[in-house]
Amino acid sequence: MNSREAGRRLEAVDRRLEMIYTALVVRDPGTHLSADAYEGLRKQVIASATDRLRHVAQLAEFDLALARGADADDLRALVSQWLSQAGVARVDDPELRDAFEPFHLDGSSAEVDLPGYVDTNTGRVVKQGRLRRVSTQDAAATEPAVTSPTKEAVADPAVPVSAEDGAEIKES
Repeated sequence: MNSREAGRRLEAVDRRLEMIYTALVVRDPGTHLSADAYEGLRKQVIASATDRLRHVAQLAEFDLALARGADADDLRALVSQWLSQAGVARVDDPELRDAFEPFHLDGSSAEVDLPGYVDTNTGRVVKQGRLRRVSTQDAAATEPAVTSPTKEAVADPAVPVSAEDGAEIKES
């Protein structure tokens, strides 16, 4: 038996042992370990129900805004508020490549076609954005003046994140 075969067999034994362990925990709910497992499951069910209620409330709030004739700016502010509450930052800086679908420049520069979204608590990408290729001449002609963000803007998840902020984005 070679080491690869031994490794596969060891993994199979480990999976079977884990299944036995799970069966024992479920079979005897009177043990401390089972009680902890059931408590964890109960908390997850409650959290799911709370998240659903929050989402339904946001849908109702959006519908109410539309019914009252909200314009695009009002809706944009509402969604920005929800992103902030959820701890999600919009990424509009093409230099933060991890927030965007894989893209090769091939001697040109890039601009944001669709923004990316990052969880500010974990740094994980929630939704990858999309970049589009721009010729170097076009980029120089249309590039806006760069201003340095304030510390308050960087701390606010509703404010778009840029590479100047020093924000780290971890891959999911």
